[in-house]
Amino acid sequence: MTDFLLLKQSLSLEFTMIELFGYPLSLLEFIGTTSGLVCVYLASRNHILTWPIGIFNSICFFFLFFQIQLYSDMLLQIYFFGSSIYGWVIWRKRTGSFTKIVSLGKEKNLILIVCLVFGTFGLGQFTKQLPGWFPSLFVKPPDFLYWDAFTTVASIFANLLLAQRKLESWFLWVFVDLVCIVLYHLKGIPFVTIEYVVFLLIAFYGSWHWYQEYLVNQKR
Repeated sequence: MTDFLLLKQSLSLEFTMIELFGYPLSLLEFIGTTSGLVCVYLASRNHILTWPIGIFNSICFFFLFFQIQLYSDMLLQIYFFGSSIYGWVIWRKRTGSFTKIVSLGKEKNLILIVCLVFGTFGLGQFTKQLPGWFPSLFVKPPDFLYWDAFTTVASIFANLLLAQRKLESWFLWVFVDLVCIVLYHLKGIPFVTIEYVVFLLIAFYGSWHWYQEYLVNQKR
């Protein structure tokens, strides 16, 4: 029981690890942020270790987003957990070689945009009902309902495309990171906000790096 209480306390945003310029940085926010940075950087470099680190990161952020009422982002971590296992497997063929980076094409990109619009509305409506369905768990209503839903739905598609090594995954991550920077700044989690600024820079780098490899594959 003592170990459980200690674990519960360490997963609380009120459990301060260190103060940075007057900001009480929690252990949960720190390990979630640092593991996320490593995960995204490794993805931009085509490194398969991005996926096991992503599994750990999704666990950290599940507890973080629950505590700040971003329920769509919280549910997203369940998907990230599963998709990281999927990505871990699919990035390697039985021969041990990487699959090539390819593009979705115009038609599938149009379908992607339509799915983003309807998915955002549907998830927004779903999370809106959570406090009514589970009042003991979701004491407060969700904040930034549709913006939170958009980042969740777009992240799902971006991560799926990343696992399938589609070029558009990084372009979509750029849009997600831009919205998240504003969202997390407004929610008062500056360390995570700074993390997403770095994510944005990595997403630009990933877009360039993958595009260069895509061009090389096109010439073969």
